[in-house]
Amino acid sequence: MKNFIALPVMILLAIAGPGSVLGDQDINQNTAENEAVSDNTESESGSEPESEPEEKQGWLKSYLARQKKKDPNRGRILPIPVFITEPAIGDGLGLAIAYFHPKKEVSNKDRLASLESLGNASSDQEAPPTVTAAFGAYTSNETAAAGVGHMNSFKDDHIRFTGVAAWANVNSTFYIADRPIKFNLEGVLAYQETRFRFGDSRWFWGIGLTYLDADTAFRVELPDETPIELFPNTLTNVGLAGKLAWDSRDSTSMSNKGQLVDLSLWRYDDAIGGDYNYWNAKLKTTSFHPFGEKWVLGLRLEYQATSGDAPFFAYPYVNLRGIPALRYQGDRVVTGEIEGRYKFSPKWTMIGFAGTGKVNSDLPIFDTEQNIYSYGIGARYRIFEVQNIWVGIDIARGPEEYNWYIQVGQAW
Repeated sequence: MKNFIALPVMILLAIAGPGSVLGDQDINQNTAENEAVSDNTESESGSEPESEPEEKQGWLKSYLARQKKKDPNRGRILPIPVFITEPAIGDGLGLAIAYFHPKKEVSNKDRLASLESLGNASSDQEAPPTVTAAFGAYTSNETAAAGVGHMNSFKDDHIRFTGVAAWANVNSTFYIADRPIKFNLEGVLAYQETRFRFGDSRWFWGIGLTYLDADTAFRVELPDETPIELFPNTLTNVGLAGKLAWDSRDSTSMSNKGQLVDLSLWRYDDAIGGDYNYWNAKLKTTSFHPFGEKWVLGLRLEYQATSGDAPFFAYPYVNLRGIPALRYQGDRVVTGEIEGRYKFSPKWTMIGFAGTGKVNSDLPIFDTEQNIYSYGIGARYRIFEVQNIWVGIDIARGPEEYNWYIQVGQAW
Protein backbone atom coordinates (compact mmCIF):
# COMPACT_ATOMS: atom_id res chain seq x y z
CA MET A 1 0.00 0.00 0.00
CA LYS A 2 2.85 2.32 0.79
CA ASN A 3 3.89 2.37 -2.86
CA PHE A 4 0.70 4.16 -3.82
CA ILE A 5 1.01 6.68 -1.07
CA ALA A 6 3.96 7.61 -3.29
CA LEU A 7 2.04 9.75 -5.83
CA PRO A 8 0.85 12.51 -3.45
CA VAL A 9 3.98 12.19 -1.29
CA MET A 10 6.10 12.55 -4.42
CA ILE A 11 4.29 15.78 -5.28
CA LEU A 12 4.84 17.18 -1.78
CA LEU A 13 8.51 16.22 -1.76
CA ALA A 14 8.91 17.75 -5.19
CA ILE A 15 7.52 21.00 -3.84
CA ALA A 16 9.73 20.87 -0.78
CA GLY A 17 12.99 20.05 -2.25
CA PRO A 18 12.54 16.09 -4.16
CA GLY A 19 8.33 18.56 -10.46
CA SER A 20 9.52 21.91 -11.36
CA VAL A 21 9.44 25.11 -9.34
CA LEU A 22 8.34 28.43 -10.72
CA GLY A 23 8.07 31.60 -8.74
CA ASP A 24 9.94 34.63 -7.45
CA GLN A 25 13.32 35.34 -8.98
CA ASP A 26 16.31 35.34 -6.69
CA ILE A 27 16.35 38.84 -5.30
CA ASN A 28 20.10 38.77 -4.99
CA GLN A 29 20.38 38.42 -8.75
CA ASN A 30 21.86 41.40 -10.57
CA THR A 31 22.58 43.21 -7.29
CA ALA A 32 25.60 44.95 -8.74
CA GLU A 33 23.59 46.06 -11.74
CA ASN A 34 20.81 47.41 -9.52
CA GLU A 35 23.32 49.31 -7.41
CA ALA A 36 24.88 50.80 -10.53
CA VAL A 37 21.49 51.93 -11.77
CA SER A 38 20.70 53.33 -8.32
CA ASP A 39 24.01 55.23 -8.15
CA ASN A 40 23.47 56.58 -11.63
CA THR A 41 19.98 57.69 -10.68
CA GLU A 42 21.28 59.45 -7.59
CA SER A 43 24.01 61.24 -9.56
CA GLU A 44 21.47 62.55 -12.01
CA SER A 45 19.14 63.73 -9.29
CA GLY A 46 21.19 66.90 -8.86
CA SER A 47 20.29 68.07 -12.37
CA GLU A 48 16.98 69.48 -13.37
CA PRO A 49 15.40 66.99 -15.73
CA GLU A 50 12.01 67.38 -17.26
CA SER A 51 8.99 66.46 -15.12
CA GLU A 52 8.29 63.06 -16.74
CA PRO A 53 11.87 61.71 -16.50
CA GLU A 54 11.98 62.96 -12.91
CA GLU A 55 8.88 60.95 -12.07
CA LYS A 56 10.38 57.88 -13.73
CA GLN A 57 13.61 58.27 -11.79
CA GLY A 58 11.69 58.63 -8.54
CA TRP A 59 9.72 55.47 -9.28
CA LEU A 60 12.90 53.56 -10.18
CA LYS A 61 14.69 54.64 -7.01
CA SER A 62 11.68 53.62 -4.93
CA TYR A 63 11.49 50.24 -6.65
CA LEU A 64 15.20 49.51 -6.20
CA ALA A 65 15.02 50.56 -2.57
CA ARG A 66 12.15 48.13 -1.97
CA GLN A 67 14.09 45.33 -3.67
CA LYS A 68 17.12 45.96 -1.47
CA LYS A 69 14.99 45.91 1.68
CA LYS A 70 13.35 42.57 0.85
CA ASP A 71 14.41 39.80 3.13
CA PRO A 72 15.80 36.85 1.10
CA ASN A 73 14.51 34.62 3.89
CA ARG A 74 10.94 35.87 3.67
CA GLY A 75 8.01 33.48 3.27
CA ARG A 76 6.77 32.99 -0.28
CA ILE A 77 3.42 31.89 -1.68
CA LEU A 78 4.09 30.24 -5.02
CA PRO A 79 1.96 28.59 -7.69
CA ILE A 80 4.10 25.63 -8.76
CA PRO A 81 3.63 23.51 -11.89
CA VAL A 82 4.44 19.86 -11.14
CA PHE A 83 5.69 17.83 -14.10
CA ILE A 84 5.02 14.09 -13.67
CA THR A 85 7.21 11.81 -15.77
CA GLU A 86 6.82 8.47 -13.98
CA PRO A 87 6.36 5.85 -16.74
CA ALA A 88 4.18 3.66 -14.48
CA ILE A 89 1.40 6.27 -14.51
CA GLY A 90 2.18 8.26 -17.68
CA ASP A 91 3.31 11.81 -18.27
CA GLY A 92 1.23 14.50 -16.67
CA LEU A 93 0.88 17.90 -15.11
CA GLY A 94 -0.09 19.12 -11.71
CA LEU A 95 -0.46 22.40 -9.89
CA ALA A 96 0.44 23.13 -6.30
CA ILE A 97 -0.18 26.28 -4.31
CA ALA A 98 2.66 26.22 -1.82
CA TYR A 99 3.76 28.45 1.00
CA PHE A 100 7.50 28.29 1.63
CA HIS A 101 7.90 29.35 5.25
CA PRO A 102 10.95 31.44 6.23
CA LYS A 103 14.04 29.30 6.72
CA LYS A 104 14.54 28.18 10.29
CA GLU A 105 17.95 28.87 11.79
CA VAL A 106 19.41 26.19 14.04
CA SER A 107 20.66 27.51 17.37
CA ASN A 108 24.42 28.03 17.55
CA LYS A 109 24.62 27.81 21.30
CA ASP A 110 27.63 25.91 22.65
CA ARG A 111 27.09 22.31 23.68
CA LEU A 112 29.42 19.95 25.51
CA ALA A 113 30.31 16.82 23.55
CA SER A 114 28.84 13.66 25.05
CA LEU A 115 27.22 10.41 24.03
CA GLU A 116 24.06 12.43 23.36
CA SER A 117 25.92 15.32 21.72
CA LEU A 118 28.24 14.07 19.01
CA GLY A 119 30.04 17.05 17.52
CA ASN A 120 27.21 19.49 18.15
CA ALA A 121 25.54 17.80 15.20
CA SER A 122 22.20 19.59 15.22
CA SER A 123 23.88 23.00 14.93
CA ASP A 124 25.93 21.82 11.93
CA GLN A 125 22.98 20.66 9.85
CA GLU A 126 20.64 22.70 7.73
CA ALA A 127 17.00 22.30 8.76
CA PRO A 128 14.70 20.83 6.07
CA PRO A 129 12.50 23.28 4.14
CA THR A 130 9.14 24.09 5.77
CA VAL A 131 6.30 23.91 3.22
CA THR A 132 2.50 23.88 3.31
CA ALA A 133 0.73 23.02 0.05
CA ALA A 134 -2.48 22.04 -1.70
CA PHE A 135 -2.06 20.18 -4.98
CA GLY A 136 -3.76 18.39 -7.85
CA ALA A 137 -2.38 16.33 -10.75
CA TYR A 138 -3.52 14.46 -13.86
CA THR A 139 -1.59 12.18 -16.23
CA SER A 140 -1.91 10.81 -19.75
CA ASN A 141 -3.33 7.46 -18.58
CA GLU A 142 -6.08 9.20 -16.57
CA THR A 143 -4.35 8.86 -13.22
CA ALA A 144 -5.40 11.75 -10.96
CA ALA A 145 -4.69 12.93 -7.42
CA ALA A 146 -5.54 15.88 -5.18
CA GLY A 147 -4.70 16.67 -1.59
CA VAL A 148 -2.91 18.74 1.01
CA GLY A 149 0.43 18.31 2.72
CA HIS A 150 2.80 19.86 5.22
CA MET A 151 6.51 19.46 6.04
CA ASN A 152 8.01 21.13 9.11
CA SER A 153 10.73 20.95 11.74
CA PHE A 154 10.59 22.11 15.35
CA LYS A 155 12.82 22.80 18.36
CA ASP A 156 16.03 23.61 16.47
CA ASP A 157 15.46 20.70 14.05
CA HIS A 158 14.99 18.21 16.88
CA ILE A 159 11.58 17.18 15.51
CA ARG A 160 10.77 16.63 11.82
CA PHE A 161 7.21 16.13 10.58
CA THR A 162 5.69 15.16 7.21
CA GLY A 163 1.95 14.73 6.64
CA VAL A 164 -0.21 14.17 3.54
CA ALA A 165 -3.94 13.58 3.04
CA ALA A 166 -5.17 12.93 -0.50
CA TRP A 167 -7.57 11.30 -2.93
CA ALA A 168 -6.05 9.32 -5.80
CA ASN A 169 -7.28 7.42 -8.85
CA VAL A 170 -4.28 5.42 -10.08
CA ASN A 171 -4.11 3.52 -13.36
CA SER A 172 -0.90 1.53 -13.53
CA THR A 173 0.69 -1.80 -14.40
CA PHE A 174 2.31 -4.61 -12.50
CA TYR A 175 4.05 -7.62 -14.04
CA ILE A 176 3.59 -11.37 -13.81
CA ALA A 177 6.62 -13.20 -15.25
CA ASP A 178 7.49 -10.09 -17.31
CA ARG A 179 3.92 -9.85 -18.68
CA PRO A 180 2.12 -6.54 -17.98
CA ILE A 181 -1.22 -6.57 -16.14
CA LYS A 182 -3.13 -3.30 -15.88
CA PHE A 183 -5.02 -2.33 -12.74
CA ASN A 184 -6.92 0.58 -11.20
CA LEU A 185 -6.82 1.77 -7.60
CA GLU A 186 -9.09 4.58 -6.41
CA GLY A 187 -9.49 5.82 -2.87
CA VAL A 188 -8.44 8.12 -0.06
CA LEU A 189 -5.13 7.88 1.70
CA ALA A 190 -3.12 9.48 4.48
CA TYR A 191 0.53 9.39 5.44
CA GLN A 192 2.40 10.88 8.37
CA GLU A 193 5.91 10.59 9.69
CA THR A 194 7.40 12.19 12.78
CA ARG A 195 11.09 11.94 13.70
CA PHE A 196 12.75 12.93 16.97
CA ARG A 197 16.44 13.68 17.40
CA PHE A 198 18.32 11.96 20.23
CA GLY A 199 19.67 14.92 22.23
CA ASP A 200 21.94 16.95 19.96
CA SER A 201 23.27 13.91 18.11
CA ARG A 202 22.79 12.85 14.52
CA TRP A 203 20.47 10.01 15.54
CA PHE A 204 16.71 10.12 15.02
CA TRP A 205 13.94 7.78 16.06
CA GLY A 206 10.47 8.06 14.62
CA ILE A 207 6.97 6.73 14.06
CA GLY A 208 4.92 6.48 10.89
CA LEU A 209 1.32 5.81 9.88
CA THR A 210 -0.24 4.96 6.53
CA TYR A 211 -3.94 4.54 5.78
CA LEU A 212 -5.60 3.54 2.51
CA ASP A 213 -9.30 2.94 1.81
CA ALA A 214 -9.70 2.06 -1.86
CA ASP A 215 -11.40 0.10 -4.61
CA THR A 216 -9.19 -1.99 -6.91
CA ALA A 217 -9.73 -3.92 -10.12
CA PHE A 218 -7.67 -5.50 -12.87
CA ARG A 219 -8.27 -4.27 -16.42
CA VAL A 220 -8.25 -6.20 -19.67
CA GLU A 221 -8.75 -4.60 -23.09
CA LEU A 222 -10.86 -6.50 -25.61
CA PRO A 223 -9.90 -6.56 -29.31
CA ASP A 224 -12.16 -3.56 -29.94
CA GLU A 225 -10.17 -1.71 -27.19
CA THR A 226 -13.11 -1.84 -24.80
CA PRO A 227 -11.71 -2.25 -21.27
CA ILE A 228 -13.37 -4.61 -18.81
CA GLU A 229 -12.69 -4.86 -15.09
CA LEU A 230 -11.96 -8.18 -13.40
CA PHE A 231 -11.87 -9.16 -9.72
CA PRO A 232 -13.08 -5.87 -8.24
CA ASN A 233 -12.26 -5.49 -4.58
CA THR A 234 -12.67 -2.98 -1.76
CA LEU A 235 -9.80 -2.87 0.69
CA THR A 236 -8.46 -1.05 3.71
CA ASN A 237 -4.75 -1.15 4.47
CA VAL A 238 -3.37 0.38 7.66
CA GLY A 239 0.25 0.34 8.79
CA LEU A 240 2.31 1.55 11.74
CA ALA A 241 6.06 1.97 11.64
CA GLY A 242 9.04 2.35 13.91
CA LYS A 243 12.04 4.19 12.47
CA LEU A 244 15.68 4.71 13.36
CA ALA A 245 18.08 6.89 11.39
CA TRP A 246 21.59 8.37 11.46
CA ASP A 247 21.75 11.60 9.43
CA SER A 248 24.99 13.57 9.06
CA ARG A 249 24.13 15.16 5.69
CA ASP A 250 24.76 18.89 5.39
CA SER A 251 21.41 19.32 3.58
CA THR A 252 18.33 17.14 3.14
CA SER A 253 17.50 18.57 -0.30
CA MET A 254 20.89 18.59 -2.09
CA SER A 255 23.62 16.97 -0.02
CA ASN A 256 27.30 17.63 -0.65
CA LYS A 257 28.71 15.63 2.24
CA GLY A 258 27.59 13.29 4.98
CA GLN A 259 25.70 10.03 5.31
CA LEU A 260 22.17 8.79 5.90
CA VAL A 261 21.35 5.37 7.35
CA ASP A 262 17.57 4.94 7.57
CA LEU A 263 15.86 1.82 8.94
CA SER A 264 12.08 1.43 9.03
CA LEU A 265 9.91 -1.50 10.08
CA TRP A 266 6.22 -1.42 9.12
CA ARG A 267 3.45 -3.63 10.46
CA TYR A 268 0.14 -3.82 8.59
CA ASP A 269 -2.54 -5.58 10.61
CA ASP A 270 -6.29 -6.11 10.87
CA ALA A 271 -5.95 -5.34 14.59
CA ILE A 272 -5.47 -1.67 13.67
CA GLY A 273 -8.24 -1.55 11.10
CA GLY A 274 -6.72 -3.08 7.96
CA ASP A 275 -7.59 -6.11 5.85
CA TYR A 276 -4.01 -7.45 5.52
CA ASN A 277 -1.39 -8.81 7.91
CA TYR A 278 2.24 -8.47 6.86
CA TRP A 279 5.63 -6.94 7.68
CA ASN A 280 7.65 -4.59 5.52
CA ALA A 281 11.26 -3.72 6.39
CA LYS A 282 13.50 -1.24 4.58
CA LEU A 283 17.13 -0.21 5.06
CA LYS A 284 18.37 2.76 3.05
CA THR A 285 21.92 4.12 3.07
CA THR A 286 23.29 7.11 1.16
CA SER A 287 26.74 8.65 1.35
CA PHE A 288 28.08 11.88 -0.18
CA HIS A 289 31.76 12.73 -0.61
CA PRO A 290 33.10 16.08 -1.91
CA PHE A 291 36.27 16.19 -3.98
CA GLY A 292 37.51 19.76 -4.06
CA GLU A 293 34.93 22.51 -4.50
CA LYS A 294 33.28 21.25 -7.67
CA TRP A 295 32.96 17.45 -7.50
CA VAL A 296 30.60 15.34 -5.36
CA LEU A 297 30.31 11.55 -5.38
CA GLY A 298 27.05 10.02 -4.15
CA LEU A 299 26.45 6.36 -3.25
CA ARG A 300 23.16 4.63 -2.49
CA LEU A 301 22.29 1.13 -1.29
CA GLU A 302 18.78 -0.08 -0.36
CA TYR A 303 17.35 -3.36 0.85
CA GLN A 304 13.62 -3.99 1.28
CA ALA A 305 11.72 -7.15 2.24
CA THR A 306 8.09 -8.15 2.79
CA SER A 307 6.72 -11.12 4.71
CA GLY A 308 3.10 -12.18 5.13
CA ASP A 309 -0.20 -11.57 3.36
CA ALA A 310 0.59 -8.40 1.40
CA PRO A 311 -1.52 -6.95 -1.44
CA PHE A 312 0.11 -7.17 -4.87
CA PHE A 313 1.00 -3.47 -5.02
CA ALA A 314 2.77 -3.51 -1.64
CA TYR A 315 5.59 -5.86 -2.63
CA PRO A 316 8.97 -4.11 -2.87
CA TYR A 317 10.22 -3.08 -6.30
CA VAL A 318 13.46 -1.84 -7.85
CA ASN A 319 13.41 1.93 -7.60
CA LEU A 320 15.78 3.36 -10.23
CA ARG A 321 15.50 6.19 -12.70
CA GLY A 322 14.72 4.71 -16.12
CA ILE A 323 12.62 1.84 -14.70
CA PRO A 324 8.85 2.13 -14.11
CA ALA A 325 7.54 1.65 -10.58
CA LEU A 326 6.38 -1.97 -9.92
CA ARG A 327 8.28 -3.24 -12.99
CA TYR A 328 10.53 -5.59 -11.00
CA GLN A 329 8.98 -6.80 -7.74
CA GLY A 330 9.79 -9.49 -5.23
CA ASP A 331 9.76 -10.54 -1.59
CA ARG A 332 13.30 -9.17 -1.27
CA VAL A 333 14.81 -6.37 -3.36
CA VAL A 334 18.32 -4.89 -3.37
CA THR A 335 19.14 -1.67 -5.23
CA GLY A 336 22.49 0.08 -5.65
CA GLU A 337 23.31 3.34 -7.40
CA ILE A 338 26.25 5.71 -7.91
CA GLU A 339 26.05 9.36 -8.91
CA GLY A 340 28.69 11.95 -9.78
CA ARG A 341 28.04 15.71 -9.73
CA TYR A 342 30.14 18.51 -11.22
CA LYS A 343 29.33 22.08 -10.18
CA PHE A 344 30.57 24.19 -13.07
CA SER A 345 29.04 27.46 -11.79
CA PRO A 346 27.47 28.68 -8.53
CA LYS A 347 24.00 27.91 -9.90
CA TRP A 348 24.53 24.97 -12.29
CA THR A 349 25.47 21.33 -11.71
CA MET A 350 25.80 18.43 -14.15
CA ILE A 351 25.30 14.85 -12.99
CA GLY A 352 25.80 11.31 -14.26
CA PHE A 353 24.46 8.15 -12.63
CA ALA A 354 24.20 4.38 -12.96
CA GLY A 355 22.49 1.71 -10.91
CA THR A 356 21.47 -1.93 -10.70
CA GLY A 357 18.94 -4.05 -8.83
CA LYS A 358 18.22 -7.62 -7.81
CA VAL A 359 14.91 -9.27 -6.86
CA ASN A 360 14.31 -12.56 -5.06
CA SER A 361 10.94 -14.11 -4.41
CA ASP A 362 9.29 -17.30 -3.28
CA LEU A 363 6.48 -16.44 -5.72
CA PRO A 364 7.12 -17.50 -9.34
CA ILE A 365 4.93 -14.66 -10.63
CA PHE A 366 7.77 -12.22 -9.91
CA ASP A 367 10.42 -14.16 -11.83
CA THR A 368 12.25 -12.19 -14.52
CA GLU A 369 14.85 -13.14 -17.11
CA GLN A 370 16.09 -9.58 -17.59
CA ASN A 371 19.18 -7.93 -16.18
CA ILE A 372 18.09 -4.96 -14.08
CA TYR A 373 20.13 -1.80 -14.62
CA SER A 374 19.85 1.88 -15.47
CA TYR A 375 22.12 4.80 -16.33
CA GLY A 376 21.74 8.41 -17.39
CA ILE A 377 22.69 12.06 -17.16
CA GLY A 378 21.06 15.18 -15.77
CA ALA A 379 21.44 18.78 -14.67
CA ARG A 380 20.33 20.97 -11.76
CA TYR A 381 19.81 24.74 -11.40
CA ARG A 382 19.72 26.43 -7.97
CA ILE A 383 16.51 28.45 -8.03
CA PHE A 384 16.32 29.44 -4.33
CA GLU A 385 19.72 30.08 -2.79
CA VAL A 386 18.69 30.58 0.84
CA GLN A 387 16.54 27.42 0.94
CA ASN A 388 19.11 25.49 -1.18
CA ILE A 389 16.44 24.44 -3.69
CA TRP A 390 17.74 22.96 -6.98
CA VAL A 391 15.55 21.99 -9.95
CA GLY A 392 16.45 20.09 -13.08
CA ILE A 393 15.97 17.13 -15.38
CA ASP A 394 17.31 13.57 -15.55
CA ILE A 395 17.32 11.37 -18.68
CA ALA A 396 17.70 7.67 -17.90
CA ARG A 397 17.89 4.38 -19.78
CA GLY A 398 16.63 1.13 -18.25
CA PRO A 399 16.54 -2.41 -19.69
CA GLU A 400 13.57 -1.59 -21.89
CA GLU A 401 13.34 2.12 -22.65
CA TYR A 402 14.43 5.70 -22.01
CA ASN A 403 12.56 7.89 -19.54
CA TRP A 404 12.97 11.46 -18.35
CA TYR A 405 12.23 13.01 -14.99
CA ILE A 406 11.77 16.53 -13.67
CA GLN A 407 13.57 16.63 -10.32
CA VAL A 408 13.84 18.93 -7.35
CA GLY A 409 17.10 18.41 -5.46
CA GLN A 410 18.77 15.06 -5.05
CA ALA A 411 16.83 12.18 -6.65
CA TRP A 412 17.36 9.98 -3.57
